[in-house]
Amino acid sequence: MRLLFLMPLFISGCGSLPKDPESTLDRVRKEGSIRVGLVRGLEASDKVVLQRVLSRISTVTEAKPSFQVGQLEPLLAALEAGDLDLVIGGRFASNTPWKKRVNLGAPLHDTRTSHGSVSGRIVQRNGENAWIMLIDRETRAAQGL
Repeated sequence: MRLLFLMPLFISGCGSLPKDPESTLDRVRKEGSIRVGLVRGLEASDKVVLQRVLSRISTVTEAKPSFQVGQLEPLLAALEAGDLDLVIGGRFASNTPWKKRVNLGAPLHDTRTSHGSVSGRIVQRNGENAWIMLIDRETRAAQGL
């Protein structure tokens, strides 16, 4: 009986999930801008998929991407600091230490090398779960998955 009485309190505490502790999705929609770190030397095969993904994300959020081009490591550091919303064009080995520090989105495709599988990904800031879910959904939809 007590459980039935307490259930509404537990449910009301959930609010709207998933949440973005740093409000990335809300900020992108409010400001109309997606701050994108673009890794220098993006492969042609990644460009086609990324254009489709960014187009879908722009439509859903009603925001336009603004680009900062650079090397992978500094862009990932800027993402961690909250200065970027996405880093695109990064290629990661399956054992990369970055997978504990940022969210490595769904693979765009896999390329086999002598060091194992390397996947091009769209990377987001850890913990921004609503934003991560939106990016993952649009990435998969752009790939026809």
